[in-house]
Amino acid sequence: MRAMWEFFFGVGWFATLLSYITITTAILISGSLIMMLLTWIERRGLAYMQDRKGPNRVGPFGLLQPVAEAIKTITKEDITPTEADRWVHFLAPVVILASTVAAFAVIPWGNLIPVDINVGVLYIVAISAVHTVGILMAGWASNNKFALLGGMRGVAQAISYEIPQVISLVAIVMLVGSMSVVDVIQHQMDPYGNILSWHIFTPVGLLAFVVFWIASLAEGERPPFDNPEAESELVAGYMTEYGGMKFAVLFLANYLTNFAICAVTAGVFLGGGNGPGSDIPILGTLLSVIYFLAKSLGLFFVMVWIRGVVPRLRTDELMHFAWKFLLPLALVNIFSTSLWIAITRWGAEQGMGVAEALGEPGSIARLAVAWLVTGVINVVAFFVVARINATRGITTYQATPTAV
Repeated sequence: MRAMWEFFFGVGWFATLLSYITITTAILISGSLIMMLLTWIERRGLAYMQDRKGPNRVGPFGLLQPVAEAIKTITKEDITPTEADRWVHFLAPVVILASTVAAFAVIPWGNLIPVDINVGVLYIVAISAVHTVGILMAGWASNNKFALLGGMRGVAQAISYEIPQVISLVAIVMLVGSMSVVDVIQHQMDPYGNILSWHIFTPVGLLAFVVFWIASLAEGERPPFDNPEAESELVAGYMTEYGGMKFAVLFLANYLTNFAICAVTAGVFLGGGNGPGSDIPILGTLLSVIYFLAKSLGLFFVMVWIRGVVPRLRTDELMHFAWKFLLPLALVNIFSTSLWIAITRWGAEQGMGVAEALGEPGSIARLAVAWLVTGVINVVAFFVVARINATRGITTYQATPTAV
């Protein structure tokens, strides 16, 4: 993009500024269109699961229903509560949306790479944490008890699930040896389009995927982790006092966050835009974008599927699950990843002379032993952690008997 503007205006700050503005505008426009598509997919998907039709009146198959609802939402009156902190109330949706949009700066769309930085994974983790600040701002500034409870729930949930989410990514960073998102995707590249080169098809990658995916569902406030905006308890949580365009911005940020989660998951664990023919000049770029979108939208459908079949967790169950189940598994996976690296790559110089009996680094024998060792460790860890939590049990609460 910068090369195009430099062709017209020469090398300088103006061409750089125009390239940044163009990329940001493209992300916002495509993000809005993707959000509309995701809402249609979710509503039609849930309708199919619940044996009903869903939106089917506006446009063919109801495809224009999101457009009609967007116009309705934008034209609604913007109301701010009298006792609310007006500036913080106004800035909260901006902060939430900005943190989500900024994450797309380093997420490759197939072979289309906005920016490649050597700490891309760290950047995504860091910028996504700003989202939590926006949730707290929205809940606190609304001067509403439902909003405040939703905001506090959102912050507690986000902080708790960020820890296993980040630790699961550490395993992949160790495996690749780089924090660049592009390097992580290229590490899974196979010239013949073999999907077995994806990280998810290794024991350490599979466990990292499971932990990351579940933690990301909580980060994106997807069911069964939608406690911060539980409509049966908190009206709409931290979004209770928002309407009109502000609510539209929060809604857009929520769906963009979920799409970003799917995009990162597709890139880190499912090879991103890698697939048959993705390395062909020109045509390969188009194919890589198609592969990337297919994987990302497929993961979003899994989100919809989970929403349709899994009931919402209680807040105490939600917190227990993060700290007592996901976190131990993520830590064990770090140990398993270390063993995988030692067995498949190290030799006598690194103190692994025993591994040289299995052949050269990267040999089939070494990979088979690494598969066996890490697979057994992760499976045993899963059942041990599950057994410990089942033995301890989770406190159940019963309604207080009423006097007759």
